[in-house]
Amino acid sequence: MDYGALIRSLANFSSPELWLYIVFGIAIGLFFGIVPGISGMTAITLLLPFIFNMQPMTALTLIMVILATQYLGGGITAILLNVPGTSGNAATLLDGYPMSQRGEAGRAVGAAEAAGGLAHIVTAVVALLIIPLIVPMLRAIVSADMVFIVLTGIILIGSLSGGSLIKGLISGGLGLMIAFIGFQPTTGYARYTFGSLYLYDGLALIPVLLGLFSIPEMVALATRGGTISQKAGTIKGLADVWRGVMDVFRHWWLVVRSELIGFIVGIVPAAGPTPATFIAYAHAKQTSKQPLNFGKGNIEGVIAAESANNSSEAGDLLTTLALGIPGSPAMALVLAAITMLGLAPGPEMLTRHLDLSVTLMWTIGISAVIGAIFCILMAPTLAKVAFIPGRILVPIVLVLALSGAYAYHHDFNDTIVVVVFGAVGFFMRRFGFNRPAFLLGFVLGPIFEKFLFIAHKVSGPFFFNRPISWGLIVLIAFTLAYGPIKNAIKRRRQAVQA
Repeated sequence: MDYGALIRSLANFSSPELWLYIVFGIAIGLFFGIVPGISGMTAITLLLPFIFNMQPMTALTLIMVILATQYLGGGITAILLNVPGTSGNAATLLDGYPMSQRGEAGRAVGAAEAAGGLAHIVTAVVALLIIPLIVPMLRAIVSADMVFIVLTGIILIGSLSGGSLIKGLISGGLGLMIAFIGFQPTTGYARYTFGSLYLYDGLALIPVLLGLFSIPEMVALATRGGTISQKAGTIKGLADVWRGVMDVFRHWWLVVRSELIGFIVGIVPAAGPTPATFIAYAHAKQTSKQPLNFGKGNIEGVIAAESANNSSEAGDLLTTLALGIPGSPAMALVLAAITMLGLAPGPEMLTRHLDLSVTLMWTIGISAVIGAIFCILMAPTLAKVAFIPGRILVPIVLVLALSGAYAYHHDFNDTIVVVVFGAVGFFMRRFGFNRPAFLLGFVLGPIFEKFLFIAHKVSGPFFFNRPISWGLIVLIAFTLAYGPIKNAIKRRRQAVQA
C-alpha cells in the first residue's frame, strides 16, 4: 500500500466542505432508497448536471455516499411496507415484513440498519487491504488488453444483469454506436451527424443519462397513479429497535459469512447486490437451527440479506475502479461521472489517483455508519416518505431533469436529447432491453476506440496475441456460450425424462 496515499486520503476528511457533501449525500441516499421505484441511480442521474464543474473528490464522494446509503433506506421500506425500496432490498422483505406484521418492526429495522452499517465499514477496510495485491497486476495491462476489458464489461453487464442475453448485447452495441456520433478524432471524419452542427461534437453524457433513466421511471410512476405505497407497519419505540441491533452482534458469525458473500459477489463484474442478497439468504436458511421459520419472520433472514447487499458496494467499487468494468448496474453511472470529471476509468484510478480511490472507500464506510445511526433514531419518521403522492414527485423530477440538461451547456438542443432518450429509455424498459448496458457502451465507446487505434498502430492486426487478452477473449466466449449451453442441456434432460 502507498502509505502516502493513505495519509492523504485521511487528511481529506479534515475538510468541512467534504463533510457537508457527505451529510447532503446521506439525506439524498436515504430519501431515494426509502421511496420505492426511484433508487440511488435516479438520484445520481439528476445530480450529474449540477456536479460536472465540481472537484472530482467532492463530486465522486457525493455519488458514493448516495449509493452507500440507499440500501439502508430501502430496508426500512421493505420491512414496514412489504415493498423493497431498491432491488437490493428484495430479500429483506421475506422475513422483515412478517416481523412487522407481528409487531416486531422496530426489531427488524434495528437489525437491518446495524447489519448494513457494519457491513459497509468492514468490507471497505477489506477492499483497502486488497488494493496492494491488485496494483501490480494493473501495471501489466496495456492498450490491447484495455480493448477487451471494455468489451468484457459491456458483454458481462449485458448478459448478467438480468433479462435476455440477445437484448443485453443489442443494448450494449447500440450504446457503442451512439457513442461514435460526431468527428472521429484520429481520421477527422464526421459520423452519424446528418449535417447537424449540434452533433459534430457528439451527444453529451448528461442529457442522454437524464433521458434514459429519469424520464421512464417518472412515466411509470405517473401511469400507476396514487401514492407510492398504500400500507405500512409501525415501530413501537427505540427499545424495540435496540433489540434488533443487539441481534446483529448475537449472530456475528452469520454477519461475517454474509458480508463475505456480498463482497465476493460484488467483485464479480455486473453482478450487483440483488444476487448477493438471495445467495446470503439461502445460505442463512441452510445453516440455521430454525430453517422452517424463514419466510415467517426470522431475524436471521433480515440480517443475512442486509449484510450482503451493503457489503457488495465495496466489491462493486473495487472492480469499477480497478478495471473500468462496473461491478453493478449502478456503478455504470459512477464510470460516467469519472469520465465526465476528466478522469480515465480503469487502472489509473488505483495508480495515479490512488488517494482519491482510497478516500471513496473510506467514504462508503463512514457515510453508512452515520446513515445507519440516523435510520435507527428516525425510522418511524423516515417511513412516511414512501407516502408522497406521485402527482407531487413526478413534476419535481421532470423539472429537475429538463432544467439540469439545459444548465449543462445552456443549449436547448440538450433538452430535446433528454426527451428523445426518454422515449428510448421508456421503450427499452417496456420491452426488456438493458439500459445499464446501453449506458456502459455509450460511456466506454470513446475509450474503446482510442485503445483500439493505439493497439492496432503499435502491434498490428494481431494486437490481441497476449496472455491477458486471450484470457479475456476466453471469458467473453464463456459468457456468451454459458446460457445457450445450459438451456440446451436442460432441454435434453427434459426430453430424456419424457
